[in-house]
Amino acid sequence: MARATIVITGAAILCLQLIASRVMTPFFGVSLLIWTGILSVTLLCLALGYYYGGVFCRGRSAEAIRAAYYLSPALSGAWLVAAVLLYPVSLGPLAQLNLVGGAFLASVLLLAVPLILLSALNPLLVALERPLHGAADSGAGWVFFISTMGSVAGVLVAAFGLIPYLSGRHSILVIAATLCLLAALGGRRGIVLAVALAGLAAALALGLIDPAGRSGRTARDGEDRAWTTIAVYPSAFGVLKVVEVGEGAGMLRILFNDGLAQNGFDAQGRPALQFTHFLEAGAAHLVPAPRKVLVLGLGAGVIPAAFEARGAAVEVVEINRRAFDAARDHFGYRPGPATTLVFADARTQVRGCAPDHDIVFVDLFSGDGIPEHLLTREFFADVRGCLAEEGVVAINSFLDAGHMEPTRAILATLAAVFGRVAFVEQDRPPSRSITNGFLFAARQPGRLDALADLWIGPGIVSPHMAVRMAASLESLRIIDATAPLVAGVKPLSDEDNSLAALAAPAQMAYRRGAVATIPDPILVD
Repeated sequence: MARATIVITGAAILCLQLIASRVMTPFFGVSLLIWTGILSVTLLCLALGYYYGGVFCRGRSAEAIRAAYYLSPALSGAWLVAAVLLYPVSLGPLAQLNLVGGAFLASVLLLAVPLILLSALNPLLVALERPLHGAADSGAGWVFFISTMGSVAGVLVAAFGLIPYLSGRHSILVIAATLCLLAALGGRRGIVLAVALAGLAAALALGLIDPAGRSGRTARDGEDRAWTTIAVYPSAFGVLKVVEVGEGAGMLRILFNDGLAQNGFDAQGRPALQFTHFLEAGAAHLVPAPRKVLVLGLGAGVIPAAFEARGAAVEVVEINRRAFDAARDHFGYRPGPATTLVFADARTQVRGCAPDHDIVFVDLFSGDGIPEHLLTREFFADVRGCLAEEGVVAINSFLDAGHMEPTRAILATLAAVFGRVAFVEQDRPPSRSITNGFLFAARQPGRLDALADLWIGPGIVSPHMAVRMAASLESLRIIDATAPLVAGVKPLSDEDNSLAALAAPAQMAYRRGAVATIPDPILVD
């Protein structure tokens, strides 16, 4: 039983680390600095557990060590039950206090107690195994071997058994219940059994009650707008939520992925976010009668549906099957016979792409922006290889006017691959620095000049949207490798990709804005 315990607790340690990162993402994002906090706290807690576990064994009897050995997972499980109650009301205030410092404190809240207690089991078991192995080895090699193998199993369980199907809090409760059950079976009597059974009962009860709520609950923001969760889709690529914001004729239905808005519809069922309209209008202006369209990133299905309606054959590449479920169930997406859905990573898919696509759309967001491996010279070269001779590519990206370094790097990379790139900044109020950037490139770079003649009238979109799109078009710039905006900027490549560091300030600025705007119950997984 003692060896089984070290395997299972080793698995719990890695499970907790992965699940904690998912729980924290909607509040703190996925920037390099945030991950630094999670990993630093994890390693510090493991080190403390190893140290104090060894200290505890000095001069203690085997019976006392054995009691502590099973009490540790019981206390860990009990703490995790408490953490499930604490983090829904703590992560928001911590994120608003300070994003980086708050990430460290949130990691301590979720991980410190269980990681210290569970890592202490390794030296405790070494002490218990010493009579079997002798003083020289003391069984240390064997103990750390089986503990590490348990950690490997924990990664697999978290990635394939918990995260894709359960919310973060339910995953944590499963771990808490497992640890308490393990302690009850090993301890069997006294305080160990009492703590273990109490923790097990609390974990099961809390899992059934689900106090944080998943759907059908309403929260209000600082402007007293109602935010109602309609549906939740846990997945391996983040938690998708369908949320209705506001009420009546002004209501918006938005698809969120870990707090990042993927798309939105108004009360009449029309797309309400400008990027879908602008990318569609711009691409259709450059290629008026597309025969074949490749869409990288499904979102709510707006762009593929629009181009199938235009008579084009559409191929959609989406890594997350649950995104299709959300688009179908709540945004009316019904792919017709001219649409092919491919569930795969876009980077892999474009490598075998045929050069016969008139338009390629790139709308690939995860965490706080586009994953860095989808913004390199090699990726864009593969995308260019998908285009027919007169083909164009349209890209949706984030833009932070206060931190232009990542945008400059992306523009420099596109200019290096395509020769020229058209850059449009979405209109925004002066008080707001973060917005979307619309990027267009073409196999024949001269085609981009036609964007200056793009007509956006109320006959195509609503009058309000037409005004906004026309204001965005005024920012149109055609950029080549010699343009001042990208002068001296090194293109991103697979071997030399500094985007994570360049984008960290902009990503944190976006996440601070999201946390300040979106009510905590919507961000809680």
